[in-house]
Amino acid sequence: MIIKKNKRYFIFIISFTYIVNCIFFIKEIKAQNNNTNIEIFLADFTISDDKIELDNLQNVSINEGYDNQPWFSSDGETLLYTSNRDGETDIISLSVNSLEKIWLTETPNRSEYSPQFRPNTEELSYITLSKDGIQDFRNLELTVKNGQLGKIETILEKESIIGYYHWFNRDSYLCFVLPTDEKTSTLQWHNFSNHTDSTDKSIILNMPGRSFLPIPNTEYLSFIDKRTTPWQIMSFDPLTLDINPISNVLDQSEDFAWLPNGYLLMGSDSLLMYHNGQKWLILRDLSNAGITNITRLAVNGKSKKIAIVGELINNN
Repeated sequence: MIIKKNKRYFIFIISFTYIVNCIFFIKEIKAQNNNTNIEIFLADFTISDDKIELDNLQNVSINEGYDNQPWFSSDGETLLYTSNRDGETDIISLSVNSLEKIWLTETPNRSEYSPQFRPNTEELSYITLSKDGIQDFRNLELTVKNGQLGKIETILEKESIIGYYHWFNRDSYLCFVLPTDEKTSTLQWHNFSNHTDSTDKSIILNMPGRSFLPIPNTEYLSFIDKRTTPWQIMSFDPLTLDINPISNVLDQSEDFAWLPNGYLLMGSDSLLMYHNGQKWLILRDLSNAGITNITRLAVNGKSKKIAIVGELINNN
């Protein structure tokens, strides 16, 4: 009887986490179709004697509906993000200095998500979702000839079930893979063998979160492990595939970022919080700026910029 009870409990936990992961991904896809006004805000930050200041906060997406998934270029001069228009989600390239926007994708029969620059290339990658439900992991090479922007799109993984990912180098990435027969999402390490279409894949663990980021001043990546309560931010060594705990998350938040000094950032409703290695502290209450439900964050140390995804408070 004890074995049966433990087995039922284990199955319940696995099933519950599977449902939670699916809900997060479905909400990601469907958020563009509700009345929530999700915007991307850009701010300057400074760090002096462990004191963090946030200035010049502004709404840079300015679009009714869904704007999300910000990602900085390595030099911090460009911000990629996804934005909804005419019922489809496309990718915008934003100059953080001039705030000029360029639509990098204009696809009437599909949507693009999770844009990232591919390391040491003039390329970016993203997840595509067609109207008939086909999902691919794609690469876009950008070229400039005679002042004209050229685009060459290829498929990295056809009919992929990758939801979220982070490139470690040009050919290797850590990713969140949506559940199939395993009934739970998995954290996987993928590597393109000798720049070919074949991919080596290693399953690291079940029940990961959706955020994957490099840890400053290390060769490690970080992610959220949802197998425990509370969830934990973990380190991942790409060479050994070892994982180790770093910190508990804040209020079961799904998203985090790193400041250059190694402090963690997370959002809790309207509060932007940071972890100084000992405890969570308030960096800024953004309710005065009309922002609530802070989710994704992106930081670039070179440009000293923070991108914040949040909802505009409806005062009606």
